[in-house]
Formats: sequence, structure tokens, C-alpha cells
Amino acid sequence: MASLNKLAIRGIRSFDDKQISIIEFFTPVTVIVGHNGSGKTTIIECLKYATTGDQPANTRGGAFIHDPKMANEKEVKAQVKLRFRAANGMRMLAVRNLSVTMKKTGAMTMKTLESILAVDNDAPKSSKRSAISTKCAEMDAEIPHLLGVSKAVLENVIFCHQEDSYWPLSEPGILKKKFDDIFEATRYTKAVDSIKALRKERVADLKTEKERLNGLSREKSDADKLRARITEMHSTIAAKEIEHEELKRGYDILVSANQKFYDSATRFREIYVQVENLQEKKKHYQEELDSARENFREISGTEEELAERLRNFDDHIMQQKRKRKSEESKMEDIEDELKRTRHAHSAKLTDKGQLEGEAKAQEERLLKREGIIREVSTKYQLQGYDHSPLEREKIVEFIDRLHALQKRQNQETDKLQNESKQNNDEYNSKSQQLHAQLQRSKTQKESCRESLTNLNNQISTTEREVDAAAGLSSRLRTFEVDIEEKQSRIQKIEDEMKAANYDERLGEKNTKIRNMELKRDELNAEVLTLSQQAESRARLELKREESRARTSELKNTLDINNSKFRQFVGADAQAETMEQEVERVLMEKERENATLQTSSDTSGKNLQTISMALSNLREQVKLKKAQIKDLDTKIREGLEDQFTSTKEAIEDTQRELASREEELHKNEGAAGACDAFLRTGRTKKHCALCERTLDERTLLVYEKNVNVLMEDSSPAKVKAAKEDIRDWEQELKRVQALGLLAAERDKLKSSEIPVLEKQIQEKEAELPSATKVAEKALERLNEVKQELVEIAGMKQHAISVSKLHREIQRLTRDIASIESDLLSTGSTKTAEDAQRELESIRDEIRTNERERQALTIEKERQVKLQRSHENDLHALQMDLNEVKNQLRDKAAMEKRIEQMKSEVASTSARLKELDTAIADAEAPIQKLNQEHRQQELAMSRKITEAQRTSRDLNMDVDKLETENKAIERHVRDKRGRLLTETIQEIEDLQSKIEDFNKDLESLRAVMNAIDKEINQSGASVANLRENIRVRRLIKDIAATQAKIDTFDMEEAAKAKRNFQEKYPIEKQRETDMQSKYAHIGGELSTYEQQLKVFEDDMKKRYTDIGKKYRDQLIKVKMSDMANDDLEKYAKALDNAIMKYHSLKMEEVNDTMRHLWNKTYQGTDIDGIKISSESEGGATKKSYNYRVHDKHRI
Repeated sequence: MASLNKLAIRGIRSFDDKQISIIEFFTPVTVIVGHNGSGKTTIIECLKYATTGDQPANTRGGAFIHDPKMANEKEVKAQVKLRFRAANGMRMLAVRNLSVTMKKTGAMTMKTLESILAVDNDAPKSSKRSAISTKCAEMDAEIPHLLGVSKAVLENVIFCHQEDSYWPLSEPGILKKKFDDIFEATRYTKAVDSIKALRKERVADLKTEKERLNGLSREKSDADKLRARITEMHSTIAAKEIEHEELKRGYDILVSANQKFYDSATRFREIYVQVENLQEKKKHYQEELDSARENFREISGTEEELAERLRNFDDHIMQQKRKRKSEESKMEDIEDELKRTRHAHSAKLTDKGQLEGEAKAQEERLLKREGIIREVSTKYQLQGYDHSPLEREKIVEFIDRLHALQKRQNQETDKLQNESKQNNDEYNSKSQQLHAQLQRSKTQKESCRESLTNLNNQISTTEREVDAAAGLSSRLRTFEVDIEEKQSRIQKIEDEMKAANYDERLGEKNTKIRNMELKRDELNAEVLTLSQQAESRARLELKREESRARTSELKNTLDINNSKFRQFVGADAQAETMEQEVERVLMEKERENATLQTSSDTSGKNLQTISMALSNLREQVKLKKAQIKDLDTKIREGLEDQFTSTKEAIEDTQRELASREEELHKNEGAAGACDAFLRTGRTKKHCALCERTLDERTLLVYEKNVNVLMEDSSPAKVKAAKEDIRDWEQELKRVQALGLLAAERDKLKSSEIPVLEKQIQEKEAELPSATKVAEKALERLNEVKQELVEIAGMKQHAISVSKLHREIQRLTRDIASIESDLLSTGSTKTAEDAQRELESIRDEIRTNERERQALTIEKERQVKLQRSHENDLHALQMDLNEVKNQLRDKAAMEKRIEQMKSEVASTSARLKELDTAIADAEAPIQKLNQEHRQQELAMSRKITEAQRTSRDLNMDVDKLETENKAIERHVRDKRGRLLTETIQEIEDLQSKIEDFNKDLESLRAVMNAIDKEINQSGASVANLRENIRVRRLIKDIAATQAKIDTFDMEEAAKAKRNFQEKYPIEKQRETDMQSKYAHIGGELSTYEQQLKVFEDDMKKRYTDIGKKYRDQLIKVKMSDMANDDLEKYAKALDNAIMKYHSLKMEEVNDTMRHLWNKTYQGTDIDGIKISSESEGGATKKSYNYRVHDKHRI
């Protein structure tokens, strides 16, 4: 039997990474006791990690390892070592290493380092260990195998975490998974899940394949129809080709005959056409002749003489043109030269203006320079420069004297500044010496003051420490007494442990328990063998029970569906043939359903068409009425309650417009008449209408009345009247638009809406009959569909019947096989006898384990008590040493206090001496500062005055030099002489321009004379050409008439009549036959194109459609059968797992009952057990496990 020996932990959770903690495990049990957070759970976690490689939950980020922050390290390495004895008795060693690193961001990174699984040899001389594996994955699988238990048992039973110890009370699903892992049935459960998932995927795929099969079936049907159409199309094309060939032969004969008739009539027709062309040509010549005679003056002479005159005239004109071109070239040259001269003249004028401006600026600069010289000489008292103009020598002399004055002033300023600097340097040197002496005294004073403060603080602290150490002597005596007492107790405990002899007694118990465990293992192996045979018997019973259940289920299914089966088939259902009969009836009903579906769709579409038409008509009527309402609203708003109808509004608007137009015409005509009347009355003194004489008073009245009339016909009034007429025209257009809206409304009311309402009545009359037909077809279709649903449901039952029948046959074969296997085996001991003997051994083992545990506990208690006394003794000895050290420190502190008090007195005397020295050093510094300030103020005033004088002198010198430089530059560049030269050049250029203008005028006169001659020659040439053209036209007319007279027009007219009577009839026959021939050819081409399309569709869409349909049908049937087999396998394996769970759970409940009776001493609960919710009454069990307790009654 496997057992644990020692566990070494370093750097895990609260265990330090600097030292290794070793835990030794004793037989039969080791109890771990400690405070919260002391590491009890960590030991269990380390055992689980060493054996399974699994860390505790929520520790992946490094929480399982000792915190680097607490260790003050960036990296912490951890190690777990486990020494154990394997199930085969071999001593093994497992080592697992980890590390965690702290990043700069504060995050931690954990790594799994090298791990070792090795054999630990028992020989004391051999210190070598042979390594088995260094890979974590291999160790995770190898260690549970060596321990003889599964990983699930290690995780959930042996090394179960305290937070997970309540898993037997978990939800049924979690509990079932735990038991699968413990019973090692997980792989079979996964196999069941895989089979179910595979069947689910295959069922989904089967649906897709069935849909594809249906699609291929429809495509196969379409391919058959298309193949029939292709055959029919071939026969139609053959018939059309025969008819096309017959028409082609008849058409060719008729075309040949018509061509011969046309060729015979072509000669006469050509003569007739030629005569018509000649007559047309003659007419054209005559028209040109009449047009030419209207626009020419006839010239005597022959045509040759006129042509000669025309040729010579052109040569003369060409000579004149060449002459004009030569003169024009000369004129262009002169114009170019004139342009260049004018450009040069303009440039010289610009230069002249610039030079004149510079001369004027030079004069101003000279005047300004003399003014500056007079001002500066007066300012600095320089005599001899107050007259004007100043000579050049005087100006040079003045500038030199001014520079000398500037130099003397600058030297004076520099002298004052140097003197000020020397005074400052002398002051700084003296001040630094006095301040350095003062600062030394202050530094010494501050140092003495700090020393005095520190000494006083040290004296106070030391006195407090001496006072606190007053009771050390009494504590020293107390510690000495306690140490003697602890030493006596420890000696007493050691004597008791030596007398009890715990190690020898524990070794005897361990040997006895080990022998019993070996015997128990032998009995377990024997029970396992008997259990395997029991499993065969249980499997046989399970098979028989399953066979009976399947037979009963088959019979019940047949009884339930027999009445419906007899209704549709006409006979009782049989398990062997039920599925085939139902499939046949289903196919017949599906064909009937397809026929009824087509009929129902047709009637439904007819009803839908009528309903949609009726709905559309009603919607149109609704829209028309809404449109009428909208039109009424617009008309009412447009009439604005002034008129009852649009016709009345239009007539009223037209009357208003006519009256205003008439009034406008009157006013426009009255303006001129009133003006004439007014002039007549003023000049002749009588009225122009009534001839009445007007005196002065009457004339005034007459003028007033005429002026009133003129005001009415004034332009402003006329303009206003026109604007009013335009407004009324707009109003008329608006009212006329309302009239159109009224006409549209009347049309909607009188014609469109009644027609729609009549159509609605017709559709409403058709609706009931169409509804009745559709409802009747739908009712019959629903009946057939309901029958199909019933047959489909019965088909599922038929499939279940066939499947049950096959399963019953398979179970019968399995039962016979298991019965034959059991008959060939036998045993002398029953499983119950072996189980009773095993229980007896287990009771003895438990008794010995309790005794060993009691001895171990007593030994541990004595060891713990001894260690406690030793720890107390060590603590007392440490306290004793500490008290002795404190007494020595107390004597040293008292001596130190006396020394510090003497130092305080000497430091205080030194402080007084330093205060007197500081006061004596501050008086010379103040006196020096006052003298320096007065001296610096006087020197500053002198320097400021000298700098101001130098600045003013420098500014005057700069101003004078700027003006003098500009004057000298003007003289140096000789700008005055350049101005004189420029004026002379301008005069020369002006005379050249006048000469060029004279030459241009003479050339223009010569060219005008040549142009006049050339222009007048055009009319003469045109007249000559018209005379020549007229004479040629007369000749052409005569020649054309001569050609016309040479043709026989009577014979041509006769041939034309014959051609016009017969040829159109024959040509129409040819056209009709060609049309028929082309029509047949078009039909034939259309059929051939359709045939090509059908054949292409057959090749592209329906290639190998029969083979594809057959293969898909086979695939669907095979997939359906495979899905049925997968369902059977899944159910069989699930039932086997359930039976296995039941057997194992019985063993677990027996163990729990035994342990409960041995450990629980209460009287309220007899025991606990784990059971399925459906156990004890239902035929089928489930995995919904629950923990139940059995109470005593």
C-alpha cells in the first residue's frame, strides 16, 4: 500500500523562501494543528500540487508563491519535495520547482521550472537517485499511477481542499461529473456525449442531404421534361426545313423570271430617264441664263475677244497689287522705326524727369548742410561759419574741428568711468574683509548654540532612560527564579517520555497494520474477480429486462397505431411489414396532396387577383374623391366667396380687364389732343372744339380743365393704368386656371368615378363564387394534409417498430451468448463470504489504527509540552541577558550626563564672548557703506553729464556726415552734365519722329490711289465674266435640245406603260414569297436557337442528373441507417454506464454506512446514502444524485 513519508516546502504562500520547512507524516494518521493563517491548508495544497500538478484555484498569477514584496526580492523561487512509498513498495521522490518575478509595473509573472520524479534507493551507502521523468505532464500522469489511485481520487477525496469538501452536497450535474471521475467512467461518458453529438450533427447533415435530394428530384423531373421538349423540337425543325426548301426553290424561279422582264424593259427606261435628265439640264441652263441677263451690261465683241480682255486685265491688277504690297512693306518698316524712336524718346523723358528730381534734391541737401553747420557751430562756439554759401574748404575745415571736439569729449567720459571703477574696486575689497570677519563670528555663535541645544536634549533623553531603568534589579532576580523552575519541568517530561517507550510501541502497531493491509488487498482482488462474474450476471439480467421492455414497447406501439393503420391500409399492422406499407400509403397521399395544392394555388391566386383588383379600384375611388375634395377646396380658396362659380369669375374678370384697357386707350390718345387744345386756346384765345372766344378769366378756367384732363393722361397715370391691367391679366390667368380645375373636378364626378364604381360592382359579384371555390379547395387540401400529418406520425411509429423489432432480435442473441459464457465458469466461494471476511479484516485494521493514533497523539502531546517549556526557557534566558545589558547601559549613561553638563557651561561662556565680537565688527561696515554711497552719487552725476554731451555731439556729427556723403556722391556721379546730355538727345529724337510721320503720310496717299484702282476693277471683271457666261449658256441650251431631238420618245413611252402594268404584279408575288420564305427561315432559326438553349441547359444544368440523384438517394438512406445505429449504441452505452454507476454507488453507500455506524454516536440519524431521484419506483434511473439521511423512528 502506498504511503507518504516527508514533505519539504520552501517559498510557498506563508512559508519563507530562505529556509526549508519539513513535515513528516506518521502512521496511521498525522494531525495538523495551528492558528488561522499558519499554513495548514498550504500543506494540503502542496501535497495536491506535488501529486497532481494542479495549483489551487485563483492562483495562476503567482499567488501560490511567497510574495516578493514581503521577501524584499524581485524574484522568489519556490520548491515542493515529496518523499513517498509507491504501491509496489518502492521509495520515490517528487520535486517541483516554481518562480515568480516582480515587474516594474508591479505585476507578477509566474514560471514553472524543472521538475523531477526519481527513485529514492533504500541503501544507506548509495546517495544516488535514478530519475524517471523531468516533464511536468509525465509526472502528472505517473505519480497517481505509482500511488495506486486515480487523479480524481487524489483531488476530490485524499487531498480535497477544505473549501471544496462539501462537493457531495453539490448540484446533480456537478455531482455526476465528480462520480464519473472517481469511478473512472469519464471516458465512457465522453464517448456517449461524442456519439450523441455526432448523431446530432449527422441528423442536421441528413436534413440538408434530404433537401438536396428533393432538389435533385426536382431537377431530374425538369431534366425529363426538357429532354421531351428537345425531342419534340427536333421533329418540328425537320418539318420546317422541308417547307423552307420548297419555298426556296419557288422563290428562285420567280426571281429569275422577274429579272429577265426587268432587263428587257431597262433599255427603254434608260432612254426615258436620259431624256428627262436632258430636259432638266436644259431647264437649269435657261434659269441660269435668265438670272445672268438681269445683272449684266452687254459688251460688244466675240467671246474670244472678251476672254483676251479678261486675261490681260488680271495681269494689270496683279502688277498694281505687287506695287501696293511693296509700298505697304516700306510703310511697315517706317512704322517700326517710328515705334522704336518713340520708345527711346519716352525713355529719355523718364531719365530727364529723374535727373531733374535729383538736381532739385541736391540743392535742398546743400541748403540743409549749411543749416546744420551754422547750428552746430553756434552750439559748440565754433566761429567763422555764419555766411552763405560756404566754400568747400570751409566745410572740410569745420568737419575736422568737429571730429577733434568729439574725440576730446569721448576721452573725458572714459576717464570719469575709469575713476568710478577704481573707487568701486577699493570699496569692495574693504567691505569683503569686514564682512568675512563678521560672518566668522556669526558662524561660531550658531555652532555653539546648536551644540548647546543638542547637549540639553541628550541630557534630558539620558535622564529619562536612567529613570526608566530603575526596576531592572528586581526583574533580574525574577528571571533567575523562573529559569530554574523551567529547567526542572523539562527534565521531568524527558523522564516520563523515556519510561513510556512510544517509538517501540508505534513500530509494533505499524507492523501489525501493514500485515493486515496486505491480507485485505488479497481479499479485495478476490472480491474483484467475483464482482466481474457478478457483472456478467447483472449484464445478463439487464439484457433480459431490456428485451422484455422492448417487447412490451413494441406491442403497445402496435396496439396504439393498429386502428389508424387499418383505416389507411385496410389490414392489421405487422412488425415486419408496417414500415413498408406506411411508406407506400404516404407516397400516394403526397401525390394527392400535390394535385390538390396546385388546384388550391390556382383558385387562391384567382381569389387574390379579384381581391387585389377590388382593393385597387376602391383605393382609386377613394383617391378620386379625395382629389375632388382637394379641387373643391382649391376652387373655394381661389374664388374667396366672391363668386358662385369659376365661369362667373372669369366673365367678371374679363369685363374688368376690357374696361381698363378701353380707358387706357382713351387716356393715351387724349394726351396729345389736350396739348393741342391748350396751345390753341393760349395763342388764338378760342376753344378748339366749340370755337368759343376765351377772355382772361375763362381762359384760366379752360386751362384748368384741360390740365385736369392732361393729368389723367400723364405718363405716370398711364404707367399705373398699365400696371393695373397687368394685375388684371394675372388675375384672369389665375381664374382661368381655376376653371381648368373645375372642369377636371366635373370630369371626375361625371365619368371616371361612375366607371370605377361599376367595375367595383362587377368584381364584388365575382368575389363570392371565387371565395367559395378557393375555400372548398383549401378545405380538401387541409384534410389531405391532416391525413399526411397522421401518416407521418404513424411512419415515425413504424420506424420505431422496425427498430424495436431489430433490437429485440439483437438482445436475444446477446442473452444467448452471455448464458453460454456463464455456464463455462464456476467458483467455490461466494462474493458474500469474501465480503464478510474482508469486513472482519477491515475492523481489525481500524482498531489497530485507533490504538496507534492514540499513542501518536500522546507522544505528540508530550513532545509539544516539552517544546513549549524549552521555548519558554529560551525566552527567559533571552530576557535575562537583556536585563543585564540594560544595567550596564544605565551606569554608562549616568557618567555621560555629568560630562555633558560641564560641556554646557563652557559653551554658554563662549556664546557671550561671540556676541561682543559681532557688535564690535558691525560699526566699521556701516561707516564704509555710507562713505561709498556719497562718493558714488557724485561720480554718477559727472559721468551722466559727460555721456549726454558725447551723445549729442555724436548725433550732430552723424547727421552732417550723412548729408555730406549724399552731396559728394551726386557730384562724383556727374549727374548735372548727364541731365544736359539727356535734354539734347530728346530734341534729336523729336526731329526724327516728325520726319518719319511725313514719310508715312506720302506712302498712305500712294496706297489709297492703288486701292481705288483695284476696287473699281472688280466690277469690270465681273461684267466681262457675265458676258462670257451668257454666251456659253446659249450654246449649252442649243446643244441640249439637239440631243433631246435624237431620241424616239413614242417607243420609249410604250415600253414604259407595259413595264408599269405587269412588273409591279410580278414583283409583289416575289415579295410575298420572299416574306413567307423569310418567315419560315426566321421560325427555323428561332427553333434552332431554342434547341441550342435547351441542349446547353441539358449539358450545363442536368449533366449526369440521374447518377447524381441515385448516388444522393443511396447516401441519404445509408446516413439514416447509420444515425439509427448511433442512437442504439448511445442508448446501450448509457444504460451500461448507469448500471455501472449503480453498482459502484452501492459499494460507496455500504462504505458510508459502515463508517457512519463506527463514527457517529448520535441517536437521531441511522445513516446517510447517495441515491438517484428516480430510484425506487421508476423503470429508468437518472444521474440526479442527492445525499439523503435516514432518521430513526
